[in-house]
Amino acid sequence: MARYPAILTHAARVLAIALAGLFFATLPGAALRPLVIEWLPPPLPPHPDRDATLDVRVTAALSQRAVAHARVQAISLVLGKAYVAGLADTDALGAAKLTGLPRGELWVLVQAPGFARASRQIVLGQGAGSIDVALAGEHRLEVVVVDEGGGPLPDAEVEVQGADPLPLGARAGADGQAVVGRLGPPPWIVTARCAGFDAVTRRGVREGPERIVLQKLGAIVARVTSEAGTPAEGAEVRIEGTSLWPARSATTRADGSVRVSGLLAGSYALRASKGGSVSAIELGVVLARGEEKTVALGLAPGVSVAVHVAEETAEGAAPIAGARISLAEGGLSPFPLEAVTDKAGDVRIGPVSPGDATVLATADGFLSGARSIQASPRTVVPLVLVRSGTLLGRVVDARGFSIAGATLEIVGTDTAGFPVDDDPRRAQFQEAHFTSSLGGPRPLLSSGELGVVPGPVPPIPRRESSPPVPTLPGRSAPLEPWVTRGDGTFRLAPVSPGRVRAIVRHPEYVETVSETVSLSSGGEIRLDVVMRRGGTLDGRVVDARGVPVFGASVSIAAVRGSLERETRTATDGSFAFAALPDEVTVTVSQGGEEASEASIREAITVPDGTTRSLTLILAAARPDVSLRVNDDRGFPIDESQVTVSSLDPRAPLRATVFTDARGEAKVHGAGGLPLSIEARAPSHAPKVLTVAQAGELVVVALDPGEQITGRVRTQRGGNPVAGAEIALSTSTGTVHAITDRQGGFTLGDLAAGSAHLRVRAPLHAPARVELSLPSGSSHETVLPVIELADEAVAEGVVLDARGQPVAGARVAEDRVPIYLAVGPTPAGMALTDAAGRFHLGELGEGSVALEAYAPGVGRGRAEGVTLSAGRSTGRVKIVLEGANGDKRTAEDRSAGGVAVTLGETGGDVPAVVIVAVADGSEAERAGISPGDVIVDIDGAPVRGMADARSKLGGPLVDDVVVHLRRGDRDFTSRIAREAVRR
Repeated sequence: MARYPAILTHAARVLAIALAGLFFATLPGAALRPLVIEWLPPPLPPHPDRDATLDVRVTAALSQRAVAHARVQAISLVLGKAYVAGLADTDALGAAKLTGLPRGELWVLVQAPGFARASRQIVLGQGAGSIDVALAGEHRLEVVVVDEGGGPLPDAEVEVQGADPLPLGARAGADGQAVVGRLGPPPWIVTARCAGFDAVTRRGVREGPERIVLQKLGAIVARVTSEAGTPAEGAEVRIEGTSLWPARSATTRADGSVRVSGLLAGSYALRASKGGSVSAIELGVVLARGEEKTVALGLAPGVSVAVHVAEETAEGAAPIAGARISLAEGGLSPFPLEAVTDKAGDVRIGPVSPGDATVLATADGFLSGARSIQASPRTVVPLVLVRSGTLLGRVVDARGFSIAGATLEIVGTDTAGFPVDDDPRRAQFQEAHFTSSLGGPRPLLSSGELGVVPGPVPPIPRRESSPPVPTLPGRSAPLEPWVTRGDGTFRLAPVSPGRVRAIVRHPEYVETVSETVSLSSGGEIRLDVVMRRGGTLDGRVVDARGVPVFGASVSIAAVRGSLERETRTATDGSFAFAALPDEVTVTVSQGGEEASEASIREAITVPDGTTRSLTLILAAARPDVSLRVNDDRGFPIDESQVTVSSLDPRAPLRATVFTDARGEAKVHGAGGLPLSIEARAPSHAPKVLTVAQAGELVVVALDPGEQITGRVRTQRGGNPVAGAEIALSTSTGTVHAITDRQGGFTLGDLAAGSAHLRVRAPLHAPARVELSLPSGSSHETVLPVIELADEAVAEGVVLDARGQPVAGARVAEDRVPIYLAVGPTPAGMALTDAAGRFHLGELGEGSVALEAYAPGVGRGRAEGVTLSAGRSTGRVKIVLEGANGDKRTAEDRSAGGVAVTLGETGGDVPAVVIVAVADGSEAERAGISPGDVIVDIDGAPVRGMADARSKLGGPLVDDVVVHLRRGDRDFTSRIAREAVRR
């Protein structure tokens, strides 16, 4: 699908494919490719609300005369699949009537001989609607497709993509010539294909004729040698690549070679095996268009790894039979090995090359588990899986009526803080891939320049279909899709334990995100969801002269929830969305493959049950801004990296450029905007510069970079500490390093000024150093040796107000942050197990305060806990109280947020202050620090913690602009939203 512009939505892609043609599969790659023989999508299946009608009047744009015999098609998109909802031809007066149409969003396509195809996106309600469509004169493009010798290529396929999201195509005749009509105005993207040749895509094509030369497909010759260095006959060679999936195999001849031909240009991976011997995986074999390349593969003794999979129960470990095991060399392999455990939960898998590998285990009713290993003949991998949970409930509308056919997906974070995204369609895909992989790769059979697959291509589930999946060992039946029944009820399993919520979708209702619930291992929770009809947005995009903009990208993102939808404006600049939530952001960018920056972003409200009409004006392009980066002497700096961010919430520009030999770079469309400019260059200190209104030229002068070096050793024994984590926080952000075998570290390219150094290593207490970096010419600061004491350990239990153990509570010294970035639990923090027990290490000696926090349960502290280095202090009890306090920072249902913990200052007018910033988060990268006071967010003042948290949350696709005060200095930062967890 890479030939379509990345800006197209999934729905537009589906529609484009459905109207472009049939699918066929060839090898290599068995890639799906659309033929340009046009056909109609299937008719819309029975639909409960097909009571709308549409009157269409078609005229010629120039003469205003009626166009007779124009074909009018109404296309409905249901869960990503295109259906014909209505079809008619215009009469002598240019009128056509479509009846029995469904309510909601529709695409209307109109085409007639001699005219460019026109498209309109509309929203229909109950009753009659009408639209007028004006057809412009068609453009025609002549394309001649030839081979490298200049000979014509009959039956070559030509596809032309314009501003319209739907491509048009034709097939070349005996002279290699194809003429594509019904086109709108240029420029166009033209793609030519022919069997046995590599496809070619041309961009920015204007009026033809256009001559395209196709090259023969490439080939890879693999030469395999045995351990003795002799040719290895009968070795299996596997090959996989960017255009070849799943993996295919071929067998070497007597001279140890095999030739795989008919390959598209791209990157390939190969590996050879024979008996218990394997070769190293040859990665990144780049094949140019029409190239033939030779690859040498040497066999060496392989190893097999023993895996045991079990479940932890109160009585001990119980083996899991039928667990599906995947082994990937190096952690990520194009040739993973697959196997299934026996009744004792055991399996041996191999051969693989000795070294780093990852073993993954999945089993029905359990969460998957993975371990990184060193593969060797003696390696035994024990994997303990956690049992999954179940969610059940009912989906109804605002009146309490059941909603059937709603699809559900589960998102959130598991008990370890990793993201949860459970969907049986994804599991079905994985099982189909696993099942097909158990038999090994399919062999290549010679067929001229192309190979063919013997037997069917393995079924791959898609959104619009659910092909049968073979039943795996240990599974009684294939997974069922998560869809509500006729009475609106659902039962979802398996679901990952943790803090999870359901995303519920139905084409006639607003996408709804449920409340967040805490699901325990093996637990069952009821979750009821109410869906609303939502509002309708009907709009147009015009330029500064009021002329409709055809093919502009319009995207909608819910401020609360995960809804993200995108469309392209029709030929009259119109667009439409149905079933929208109350608050959305609308982003418009000029259409075209090169349009990467948004032009307009508006936050709007669409009250439930109403229709909002909106005209968006694409202003004239802003002027470019030239950047010049110099050193402190005024000399230009080559290849410095400059990141430019707009501080205007309505103009979400973000770009990264690199300077040339003159120290210059250009940022398109940034003129007149308030900008944050961050410049970095080797051997120089980074600098962040704020410009209130960017002019034609911005000059940034970089000072020489400061450098610090240091060593970390143990306090007892003076031994070097290798692998210690170093974090240095400066005015321009936080930089990280790892100590070497001698405990040494170096941090360079630093800005002068105060800084805070943190050192952390397993089994040791952390250390903190406050320092000031002097300014000078390449000044180096050598720190005194940093000694780490042995860690003190605190162990205990976390209970709720009723005295019951709390699982999944966070425990840390002093204070536990409320919001964290999705991912592993940060260092210096522990999670309680199912019995509420915790083990918190890497603590310093002395009297400390320990805090525990669990969302929805409360917060608690244990003051004056006395710890001793090298010892464990047990029987610490922390009782959680005050869950009602969570209401001040209620759980945000936004898809994205900022991973900071908020607090309030005292006084008559309390201010919202940053209390904690999650390590490694986007907020930390943006230079946000504890103690910063929030002045406003996206230009709006904040009124308390709940208001600030609400404004910080929003769509993942949007940044948030935050105005902060640090001491007596104000500054503004654009922060990328990310997935956060509470």
